[in-house]
Amino acid sequence: MAMILNPYNGTHYPDAEAGTIESLALHLQLELTGSGYSLLDEDVLRLYLTETQYYAAWATLECQKKATSLFILDKDIELMAFEWAIIDPVIRAHCNLMQAHLIEACSSLGWPGFNLTVTEADQIYKEEREKLQKAAFCEKPFSFKTLSGL
Repeated sequence: MAMILNPYNGTHYPDAEAGTIESLALHLQLELTGSGYSLLDEDVLRLYLTETQYYAAWATLECQKKATSLFILDKDIELMAFEWAIIDPVIRAHCNLMQAHLIEACSSLGWPGFNLTVTEADQIYKEEREKLQKAAFCEKPFSFKTLSGL
């Protein structure tokens, strides 16, 4: 486990890893299945990869910073806890959208519809993606000195 030096008090804190994309996707899929969702493992994994790629367009993943060769975003990538916390609401909204599409398709066959409509789920998904952009595009505070020493 990597250690980070906290510049404010000189102590070390371990990195908080959330897990691999595959393990996080499986965990979410099991949670959603228990709530009545009909998304498959590979559906949730694909959404996790898609939204992690989207996040990487706005911020550098910690594992990218540590990479020493070509970086490929795949199911084995470890996400840090703060990255997961930013990405997770978007993934859940994307799962809701996918589930809404499935329910709407079933209702056209005569099954009663329930849950969010596709329009509602799409709006929530778009809002969560906008929030991700703002949350991801943040940097830690820093200071600098000019050549004149100020």
